[in-house]
Amino acid sequence: MKIIARVLSGALIGMVCTFVFYFIPLVNSIAPFLGGLLGGYYADGGSGEGLKTGVLMTVFMIIPGFLLGGILGSILRDAPVLGGLIAASAFIVTIVIVAHTAVIGIIGSVIGAVLAERGKF
Repeated sequence: MKIIARVLSGALIGMVCTFVFYFIPLVNSIAPFLGGLLGGYYADGGSGEGLKTGVLMTVFMIIPGFLLGGILGSILRDAPVLGGLIAASAFIVTIVIVAHTAVIGIIGSVIGAVLAERGKF
Protein backbone atom coordinates (compact mmCIF):
# COMPACT_ATOMS: atom_id res chain seq x y z
CA MET A 1 0.00 0.00 0.00
CA LYS A 2 2.91 2.32 0.72
CA ILE A 3 4.25 1.82 -2.82
CA ILE A 4 0.90 2.75 -4.37
CA ALA A 5 0.80 5.94 -2.32
CA ARG A 6 4.35 6.85 -3.45
CA VAL A 7 3.45 6.22 -7.10
CA LEU A 8 0.26 8.27 -6.82
CA SER A 9 2.07 11.09 -5.00
CA GLY A 10 4.91 10.99 -7.52
CA ALA A 11 2.45 11.23 -10.40
CA LEU A 12 0.75 14.23 -8.82
CA ILE A 13 4.10 15.90 -8.13
CA GLY A 14 5.18 15.21 -11.72
CA MET A 15 1.95 16.65 -13.11
CA VAL A 16 2.15 19.84 -11.04
CA CYS A 17 5.84 20.36 -11.82
CA THR A 18 5.23 19.75 -15.53
CA PHE A 19 2.37 22.24 -15.50
CA VAL A 20 4.53 24.86 -13.76
CA PHE A 21 7.53 24.23 -16.04
CA TYR A 22 5.33 24.73 -19.11
CA PHE A 23 5.09 28.42 -18.18
CA ILE A 24 8.86 28.99 -17.99
CA PRO A 25 10.35 30.10 -21.33
CA LEU A 26 13.06 27.84 -22.78
CA VAL A 27 12.30 25.22 -20.13
CA ASN A 28 8.83 24.46 -21.46
CA SER A 29 10.17 22.18 -24.22
CA ILE A 30 11.56 19.76 -21.63
CA ALA A 31 8.90 20.40 -18.98
CA PRO A 32 7.45 16.85 -19.09
CA PHE A 33 10.93 15.37 -18.73
CA LEU A 34 11.70 17.50 -15.67
CA GLY A 35 8.28 16.86 -14.13
CA GLY A 36 8.60 13.14 -14.79
CA LEU A 37 12.13 13.13 -13.39
CA LEU A 38 10.98 14.71 -10.14
CA GLY A 39 7.87 12.52 -9.90
CA GLY A 40 9.82 9.34 -10.64
CA TYR A 41 12.51 10.31 -8.17
CA TYR A 42 9.87 10.75 -5.49
CA ALA A 43 8.28 7.38 -6.34
CA ASP A 44 11.69 5.71 -5.81
CA GLY A 45 10.93 2.17 -6.87
CA GLY A 46 13.05 1.38 -9.88
CA SER A 47 12.05 1.35 -13.51
CA GLY A 48 8.73 -0.41 -12.90
CA GLU A 49 7.48 2.15 -10.42
CA GLY A 50 8.86 4.95 -12.59
CA LEU A 51 6.87 3.63 -15.53
CA LYS A 52 3.71 3.49 -13.43
CA THR A 53 4.34 7.03 -12.19
CA GLY A 54 4.88 8.33 -15.73
CA VAL A 55 1.74 6.67 -17.08
CA LEU A 56 -0.33 7.94 -14.16
CA MET A 57 1.13 11.42 -14.61
CA THR A 58 0.07 11.28 -18.26
CA VAL A 59 -3.45 10.26 -17.31
CA PHE A 60 -3.61 13.16 -14.87
CA MET A 61 -2.41 15.54 -17.61
CA ILE A 62 -4.94 14.21 -20.15
CA ILE A 63 -7.97 15.18 -18.07
CA PRO A 64 -7.37 18.96 -17.86
CA GLY A 65 -5.96 19.02 -21.40
CA PHE A 66 -9.08 17.59 -22.97
CA LEU A 67 -11.36 19.63 -20.73
CA LEU A 68 -9.64 22.87 -21.75
CA GLY A 69 -9.48 21.81 -25.40
CA GLY A 70 -13.15 20.84 -25.35
CA ILE A 71 -14.19 24.10 -23.74
CA LEU A 72 -12.15 26.11 -26.25
CA GLY A 73 -13.51 24.08 -29.15
CA SER A 74 -17.12 24.41 -28.02
CA ILE A 75 -16.78 28.16 -27.52
CA LEU A 76 -15.22 28.74 -30.93
CA ARG A 77 -17.30 26.17 -32.83
CA ASP A 78 -20.01 28.67 -33.79
CA ALA A 79 -17.63 31.45 -34.80
CA PRO A 80 -18.20 32.56 -38.39
CA VAL A 81 -15.93 31.35 -41.19
CA LEU A 82 -13.10 29.71 -39.20
CA GLY A 83 -15.01 28.35 -36.21
CA GLY A 84 -14.97 24.69 -37.27
CA LEU A 85 -11.33 24.86 -38.25
CA ILE A 86 -10.36 26.39 -34.93
CA ALA A 87 -12.41 23.83 -32.99
CA ALA A 88 -10.75 20.94 -34.86
CA SER A 89 -7.34 22.54 -34.38
CA ALA A 90 -7.91 22.77 -30.62
CA PHE A 91 -8.50 19.00 -30.54
CA ILE A 92 -5.42 18.25 -32.66
CA VAL A 93 -3.20 20.56 -30.61
CA THR A 94 -4.44 18.89 -27.42
CA ILE A 95 -3.57 15.45 -28.84
CA VAL A 96 -0.06 16.63 -29.78
CA ILE A 97 0.57 18.19 -26.36
CA VAL A 98 -0.68 15.08 -24.55
CA ALA A 99 1.49 12.81 -26.73
CA HIS A 100 4.52 15.04 -26.08
CA THR A 101 3.83 14.99 -22.35
CA ALA A 102 3.26 11.23 -22.34
CA VAL A 103 6.40 10.13 -24.16
CA ILE A 104 8.87 12.56 -22.62
CA GLY A 105 7.26 12.42 -19.15
CA ILE A 106 7.39 8.64 -19.00
CA ILE A 107 11.05 8.65 -20.04
CA GLY A 108 11.86 11.24 -17.38
CA SER A 109 9.91 9.35 -14.74
CA VAL A 110 11.70 6.07 -15.41
CA ILE A 111 15.09 7.81 -15.34
CA GLY A 112 14.20 9.60 -12.09
CA ALA A 113 13.07 6.39 -10.41
CA VAL A 114 16.19 4.52 -11.49
CA LEU A 115 18.44 7.35 -10.26
CA ALA A 116 16.61 7.41 -6.92
CA GLU A 117 16.98 3.64 -6.58
CA ARG A 118 20.70 3.86 -7.22
CA GLY A 119 21.13 6.93 -5.03
CA LYS A 120 23.06 8.93 -7.63
CA PHE A 121 20.83 11.97 -7.94
